Amino acid sequence: MSVEMSPQEKVFRRGFVWSCYAIAAVAVIGCGIAYLAAGMAGFWSALAGAGLAAVFGLGTQLAALLTVRRDPLIFVGATAASSMAKILLVIVAAMVAQNIDALVRPAFGATLLAGSLAAIIIDIVVFQRGRIPYVQP
Repeated sequence: MSVEMSPQEKVFRRGFVWSCYAIAAVAVIGCGIAYLAAGMAGFWSALAGAGLAAVFGLGTQLAALLTVRRDPLIFVGATAASSMAKILLVIVAAMVAQNIDALVRPAFGATLLAGSLAAIIIDIVVFQRGRIPYVQP
């Protein structure tokens, strides 16, 4: 018994999967560059930045993907709550990161920025190219 995905689900899933790939690529490239530039401290800092970018980039996408078949109010509430939660989490993590002496800030910040921008750009491209009908036949 297989349930066919709606056009909205296909768009949300495509965005989530592409963002996962992009953030993984940013993590690998960022960790490699940071390791060459700053050793293991740079590697771990870049990995932390990539992890935070994953939370930032994938949080709302996952909430949308999980609630797209639910009531519209639940969908909007979940995506709005996840957006606020991820923004607060990024702010708190940045404040905590300031107090960590071993953190290589350029590696952390660059990887966080690159991963977050990649997820945002993917969201824009996927939604622009998504084929969602206005009416259900």
